[in-house]
Amino acid sequence: MATPTLTKPETKIDAPQQELTGLAARAHQMHNAGLYLGAGLGVASGLLTGDPLLLTTIGATGMAAGWAGLGMNPGPWRWLPGQGEPWEWLCRSSRRGYRRKVRRMRTRLAQDHTYSPAVGSSGLLVPVVGIADGWRHREDRALLVRQATAEAHRVRCAALRKAWAQALPNWESGWWRRYSAAEMALRAGPLAAIPASGFVEMPWWAHLAVVSIGAGWGSHIWHRPAPAAADMATPKGVDWYVARWAEWIACERGPLPDSKLASIHLDGDKLTAIIVSTTAKPALSVDQDSISIAFGVPPRAVNVYRPDDMAASRAKLTVRLRTKSTELDMADLTAVWDEYNPYSGSELYAPEKTQFGRRFQLLMPRKGSSVADVQPRAIAQALDLAGEDAVSRLHLRVIDARRIEVNEMSTNPLQGGVPLDLDALTMDAQGYITVGKDIYGNPAKWRLLKFDPSRRGLSGQPSASAVHSFGSGTTGAGKTSLEEDLQVAQRKNGFISWLADGKGGAGYAPWLNELDWLLKSPYGAMLMGQAANSVSEYRYAEQMKLQWLDADGYTENGRSFFVPNDPFKPMVTTWDEFNEMILKDPQAFHVKPLLRSVSSVGRLSRAAGIAARIWVQIPNLDSIGSDASANAIRDMLQSGNIALFRTARSDVDLMSLGSRTPEFRLASLPERFPDGSETGGLFYIADGKAQYTQSRAAFHTNPARIARQFPLHALSSREADAAAAAGPAGIAYLRREEYRHLDAAEEDAFLRELIAKEQEGSAKSRTVIDVKPAVPAEAHAEVDDDDLDDIVPPTRSQVVWHAVDGGARRNKQIAEATDLTRQNVANATARLERLGKLEKIKQDWHTAEPLNSEPISA
Repeated sequence: MATPTLTKPETKIDAPQQELTGLAARAHQMHNAGLYLGAGLGVASGLLTGDPLLLTTIGATGMAAGWAGLGMNPGPWRWLPGQGEPWEWLCRSSRRGYRRKVRRMRTRLAQDHTYSPAVGSSGLLVPVVGIADGWRHREDRALLVRQATAEAHRVRCAALRKAWAQALPNWESGWWRRYSAAEMALRAGPLAAIPASGFVEMPWWAHLAVVSIGAGWGSHIWHRPAPAAADMATPKGVDWYVARWAEWIACERGPLPDSKLASIHLDGDKLTAIIVSTTAKPALSVDQDSISIAFGVPPRAVNVYRPDDMAASRAKLTVRLRTKSTELDMADLTAVWDEYNPYSGSELYAPEKTQFGRRFQLLMPRKGSSVADVQPRAIAQALDLAGEDAVSRLHLRVIDARRIEVNEMSTNPLQGGVPLDLDALTMDAQGYITVGKDIYGNPAKWRLLKFDPSRRGLSGQPSASAVHSFGSGTTGAGKTSLEEDLQVAQRKNGFISWLADGKGGAGYAPWLNELDWLLKSPYGAMLMGQAANSVSEYRYAEQMKLQWLDADGYTENGRSFFVPNDPFKPMVTTWDEFNEMILKDPQAFHVKPLLRSVSSVGRLSRAAGIAARIWVQIPNLDSIGSDASANAIRDMLQSGNIALFRTARSDVDLMSLGSRTPEFRLASLPERFPDGSETGGLFYIADGKAQYTQSRAAFHTNPARIARQFPLHALSSREADAAAAAGPAGIAYLRREEYRHLDAAEEDAFLRELIAKEQEGSAKSRTVIDVKPAVPAEAHAEVDDDDLDDIVPPTRSQVVWHAVDGGARRNKQIAEATDLTRQNVANATARLERLGKLEKIKQDWHTAEPLNSEPISA
């Protein structure tokens, strides 16, 4: 239930509050605990004697030493009393003294300073004119006196500040640095000196002076003085912020060295700029606290974020320089957001407590920022959420074009894990199954088939098309857990499952007997893609002969769509660690055929009921290559299911996902939950548009055993025979039981030998028709003249031609027969092919025309 939040009305102060003076000001200063503690310490030094005084002195000295030690080392204890700047206290004291002098001066000016006339010897009144009468009777005397006095006070305060800065140059720095010994002696020294004064014989008035000194020291140390009014009234220009950035942030040991601010705009109480990083460090590496220290503003007044259309070397900076309200309730999220929000015109409303934290909504303005601009980092900074992992606790969900829901979850509801539910793996009428649970408690859906009830088969079943899938994640992120859930669901719902494992079968060792076809080598992965293409071609040919029903119930001939189990079963081909198959040896023989076959499955097999699913580790689809086939694979993977697991990089959303790019920047998934448990199976799942929701895959310790209770589905005999007739890949499928339990290297050798034998057998069974023209017998007449051969030896091309005519078919065989190098053989065969003397058939050289009597140059 939402907790109503009452909006506090703003109280407008039309006139400045009158400062307390005189006795009221003295009474107000009495409300200071430091005054009583300091005075009590002075009284104790005068009243105690003997051991009590000794113990008090030793205890106060120890406290002073501890205080000084903490002050000279940074840490959470730095919020200690006495963080003020003494020159500010002096300035304020001088202002109070100046005001007292002005009051006295006004009283005197109000008096009549004219002199009474004297009585002369004649008895008449004689006016007396003094030396200062001209000054006293000036009309602008009061103004001149005030100006002169004010100038004297300003000069004196400036001199005091300069002297103090020269004596202690680091005094004006904040609590985040180490204090010097001199600074801590001024702060903590009186704590040890005041009790020690009790050992000195002093008169009663000296003891009173010690008590007064202790009260003054305690009052000053306990409460930090407010900044001088003169500094608050002085506006700081753009140059000041640029200089502070160069001094604190862009320095050699700063958080972002050699960086700079660009496009700086100072609008009243708000500063906006672009952070430009000139080194390899991203602009977002500068933290919120460093900027707040540099500019002297609260941390929540600083927002650093990077829009999606901005390069990594740049980031947007907004700083609230002055607050609108003097007193702000930090628990009132609405008031805090109104004060520090980085999106001008946005509103925070409907905050409420939830089971796992807090929830509220943001209403974006009609013009300006949109829901696509909202980032968890900016929200965490504006609300000053505690903890280093505050960004990962925020989960954003777009409601409509202007509203976005933000959930702050101090406890992740997914850290307890999600058990495997067999009933949830049953495919519904829309083709969805439930593979886990999202962070909002809703089921995480995964689509296997996309149904279209407007077209049906003669059995009454609606048409369906396969849905491709794509996922990425580093090792140990939980990709295998989700894939095993999908394998159980496919087997339960009557799917045929083919899988090629780039880890040599190690990731799916329990599934060796539970999948229709499991490949462990890159060469086998290539054959699996080719066999899937052969199956889809056969299905298309058979579907063209079938009848179907339209939406009005008419029977039509020639079906161009897939109907599950009418007559073929749906099928999923999975390539795990696909980028490893490509990147391990980019020049290997299997790479280009593998890309072409997977591309064909993605482009042409959806209407045949065959889906492609690809898993990669590198969070970028560019890793699979840049040729036409790789581009087609990227395009088809952006249209189906997408799962983004934890990666080694923080920019999990910066992937080549095209139209499926997330609407807002995704926070990187942690390696562990706050309770210390691992986040295996935690991933972002696309909802079909451009929004991604954090979810967790269901987990079972032995999913292969669960799948074993359902029947194992395989290709029909007609499909398998058609695939075998289409190419050697179908033969590899038919003989899959012979190498099912071999390792990756043994499987690779078996398949290569099998394919070589099949190609050799098919070449022998062919009938070769010689279409060359008959050559007269005289052309083959040889001149038996050994002397002529010694004088004019045959050319390299002639030697190569005769070797081919003698039965050598490959360059290696020709080189062995002629004692020539492989490079010379390759050049000679290319030259003879260009002249029409040789012909290449299935990688084998054959003679096309005989050599004439004219010599051929080598």
